[in-house]
Formats: sequence, C-alpha cells, structure tokens
Amino acid sequence: MRNKFFALLFVFLMAAPAFAEAVGMVNYRQLVANYAKAKTAMSELEDKTNELQRYLLDKEKEFKKLDSAVQKKNFEDQTAKAFAQKQDALEKYREKKEAEIDAAIDAAIKQVAQESNITTVLDSRVVFFGGIDITDKVLKKLNFTAAPASK
Repeated sequence: MRNKFFALLFVFLMAAPAFAEAVGMVNYRQLVANYAKAKTAMSELEDKTNELQRYLLDKEKEFKKLDSAVQKKNFEDQTAKAFAQKQDALEKYREKKEAEIDAAIDAAIKQVAQESNITTVLDSRVVFFGGIDITDKVLKKLNFTAAPASK
C-alpha cells in the first residue's frame, strides 16, 4: 500500500510540469503610454478640453459686456446649460475612447498569450517574481494593427 502511494506521488510529480500553467505579465501603463491610438485619443481629449475652456473664457467676456441683472441671469442660465451639455458630450467621448483602447489592448493581450502558449496574464504590478513579460510583443501587435496598410 505504501509503495502504491509513493508510485502515484512519483507519477504525479513527474507529470506536474506538463500541467503547469504559463503565466505572462504586461505593464498596462506602458501599453497605454506607447500605443499609437491611445496617444492620439489623449491628444484629441486634450484638444476638446482646451476647446471647452476657451468656450468658458469667451462666455466670460460676453458676460462682462452685459448691463442689466436680468440679462446677466439669463446669460448665466443659458451658458450653464450649454456648458453642461458640452461637458457631458466630452465625458461620453472620453468613455468611448477608453473603451475602444481597452478592448484593443485586451484583444492584443489575448492574441499574444495564445501565440505564446500563455494561459494566464497579469498586470506586472501584481507579479513580484517570475512570469513572462509580453508587454513588448503586445505593444508591437497593437501598433502594427494600428498602422495603415501600405500598398
């Protein structure tokens, strides 16, 4: 009986490496910082934010030209409503872009993991030791996919 136990233990220990999962890791911050589409989206968001700030500055100049309290009150109400709509549109745009970028990054991570026979991928911030860093491969896939096809 004891020999059977040791024989089974031996077989299990010999087979364990065959069942071991390969763990990959990515530096998500590095992916976002170096992904061409993410850079473009950040630039667009910055432009839209600056546009919103210019809108407020222009409205402030218009407000200073008004004379009566009634005109000022009406102007404030209209400006606040318009600003809220613009701000809401900017937030929706930001959320849409973030979702697109996250989806592209997730898809690229999955592709690289499958190509590399990696079963689990973690963010590098949670890996203290070990794992296979696939950040550069994922980034290459992202930016290659993002590049326009040449004829």
